[in-house]
Amino acid sequence: MTIRGGTIINISGTTPIEDPSYRYKMPAVYGKVEGSGNGIKTAIPNITEVGLSLHRSPQEVCKFFGTELGAQTTYNVDNDKAVVNGSHTDGVLQDLVHRYIDKFVSCPNCNLPETVYKIKNEIIYHKCAACGAKEMVDMTHKLCKFILAEDKKVKKAAKGKNKKDDKKKKKKGDADSDDEKKKKKKKDKDKKLKKEKKGKDGGDEADYIKEALVGGKKDEDGLDLGSDDEVSLASEAGVDDEGAFRRFS
Repeated sequence: MTIRGGTIINISGTTPIEDPSYRYKMPAVYGKVEGSGNGIKTAIPNITEVGLSLHRSPQEVCKFFGTELGAQTTYNVDNDKAVVNGSHTDGVLQDLVHRYIDKFVSCPNCNLPETVYKIKNEIIYHKCAACGAKEMVDMTHKLCKFILAEDKKVKKAAKGKNKKDDKKKKKKGDADSDDEKKKKKKKDKDKKLKKEKKGKDGGDEADYIKEALVGGKKDEDGLDLGSDDEVSLASEAGVDDEGAFRRFS
């Protein structure tokens, strides 16, 4: 049987699911043979659609074909093209997809294709969203090495992004800190100038009174307020303000 693009089938492993109302669907995989002789290869035009329906990357699906067929595979992200060396029929490719679903997609507990990978200590687990089961995949399969390598790439990229974001935040924080320092410096300067101005205005009056009391200055009516000598003589005579007041009262 030849399977062509556009055909929608049930997502199942090597055991077929014939129920037409089964809600898990996927496009049937198909290939396109290119070249001849030693350069013959099979392109898979709908590899991305197949991967999306299984919640897996097209790179991983393509790599599985290579591990099972013993053939070299390539996937070009820029033009979304998957290629498997050699000539392979649609039936062979679809059988491989069913085997892939059995090993790396369906939950070992409930058999539903609702799993995601959980990786801990270099061990890959199925985490099922349907039944909650967490089961280890077949770690002897060659694809596991690829899955672990891809996981490391993703984590490294995420770590690099976080560092970049932290650097941006730090730079912004430093800029904000500099702005705060400038504002504080300006505020302190304004406060200092205000204090100096206030002290100067108050100082003129204080100096005037001091000079009037001890320097022989006159008041606003022209009366002599006394000199340092006069104050000294009065003190030596033992006459204070209170005594003078009693004498002339």
